[in-house]
Amino acid sequence: MEILLRAVLTGLLYAMLAGLGMATLLGLLLYFTPLSEGLLPLLASIIVALAVFFGGLQAARIATARGLVQGLTVGLLFFAVTLAMGWSGGPLALGATGQKMGLCLLAGAMGGVAGMTGR
Repeated sequence: MEILLRAVLTGLLYAMLAGLGMATLLGLLLYFTPLSEGLLPLLASIIVALAVFFGGLQAARIATARGLVQGLTVGLLFFAVTLAMGWSGGPLALGATGQKMGLCLLAGAMGGVAGMTGR
């Protein structure tokens, strides 16, 4: 399996920037509208999925080959980076962590495949 480092790192950067932008937009929406904060977990999952999808899409377009692998790698790296940034040193909730990893891998794989079919 060939993983192009440039493609994956560019996809990871796109995913991080897209996630940051969408999270900022969500924060503004929650602040200025009567949107319930009870929707925050669902909306956060949607943001993660969209950001990783977009990153996998970009990685596959740059790599021009093996889009599934490129997308999965972006998803795995996005999960690892966000886990490292958000971990406080305490024990991890295995269920929530596994669910987020699955979401990142699925969204990255879908983005990678979409990047290959959209060529």
